[in-house]
Amino acid sequence: MSKIPGRWKWPLATNVIVALALALAPLGVLAVTIALNSFLALDDGDIPLLQAIGIVTPILMWLAALVIAWLLASRLMVRPLMQIRASVDRYTAGDYSVRLGGQPTRSLEVAALALAFDGMADAIARHDIEQQSALIEQQRLTREVHHRVKNNLQIVLSLLSLQARDATTPEVLRAYAIVQSRVAALAVVHRWMYEAAGSVEAGVDLRSLATDLCAELEQSLAASEHLPVHLHCDIAPLYVAQDTAVPIAFLITEFASCAARLTAPAPLHATIIVDVEGTGALLSVCAECFADSDILALSGGDPASRIIHGMARQLRSPLRHDIATGCYHIGFSATATATV
Repeated sequence: MSKIPGRWKWPLATNVIVALALALAPLGVLAVTIALNSFLALDDGDIPLLQAIGIVTPILMWLAALVIAWLLASRLMVRPLMQIRASVDRYTAGDYSVRLGGQPTRSLEVAALALAFDGMADAIARHDIEQQSALIEQQRLTREVHHRVKNNLQIVLSLLSLQARDATTPEVLRAYAIVQSRVAALAVVHRWMYEAAGSVEAGVDLRSLATDLCAELEQSLAASEHLPVHLHCDIAPLYVAQDTAVPIAFLITEFASCAARLTAPAPLHATIIVDVEGTGALLSVCAECFADSDILALSGGDPASRIIHGMARQLRSPLRHDIATGCYHIGFSATATATV
C-alpha cells in the first residue's frame, strides 16, 4: 500500500468520535454543571432515588447522544466507505468485474461515489477492449505487410533467376548468385517476421530463422559455386528484434558466400554458432578459409567486407577475428530466451 499523505492518519471512526465529542462538548459541560448544582443543593443525608436520577440524567443524556451519533455515523458513512475500499482493493488486485452500483447505500453522496467508480471502471474496460482490438488489427496489418514483402522478394528472385540464364561469363553468373542470396536472405527474414507478427513482444525466433537460412544457402551456394556445401548450425533458442534479425541474416549470408568463394573448388564446411553471452548473444562463423589472416578486414579489399562491417555497425558491436580458430565473432542483443 502506498504511503498515506497528509496530517490526518487516524481511522475514520476515530475522527468521527473526536468530532462528535468536540461538537457535544458544550452539552457535556452543561450536563456536568446541572448535575453538580443538583448535588450541591441537596441536604446532608441519604439521596432519594428520584433526585439521584435527576443528578445523573444530564450526563447520561450527553453520553447517549455521543453513542447514538457515533452509531449513526458508523452505519451511514464509515461502514459504506469501508465496503467501497474493500471493493477498490479487489479491483486493483485484478478483479476487474467489481462494480459498486449494486451495493446498498443509505446516502446520496456514497451512492454517487459508487456510481462514479462504476463509470470509471466501465470506461477503463471499454478502453482495454478498444486497445486490444487495435492491437489485433495492427498485428494483422503487420503480418500482411511482411507477407506481401516476402511475395515481392520471391518475384524479384524469379526475375533474377531468369536474367541469370543469359549470363555469358562465370563472373556475371556469380554476381547474379550473390544478389540472389542477399534477396533470399531478406525473404527468409520476412517469412519469420510474418510468423512473429502475432507476438510482437517475443520477437523473431532466431533458431528457426538461421536454420531455414542455412538450408537455403546450402542449396544456392552448391548450385552457384559447383561444390558440396555443409553449414552446421548450432543456434541457441533466442528471440531477437526485427531490426536485429535483418543484419544477422545478412551476416550469415555474406560469411557463407565469402567462405564458399574462398574455398572453391574444395568442399565447404562451415559452422554457425549463436550462443548466450552475458545479457546478449554472440554470433560466431567458423571456416578453415578464415584462419591465418583477417580476410574480411576493411583494408583487405574483399567484396563482402563492406557489407559485413556495415551490418556490424548496425548491430553496434565490433567484429572480432580469431586467427587460430578461423572464426569471426560479433555480439548482438536478444529480446528473450525461447522455451525449449
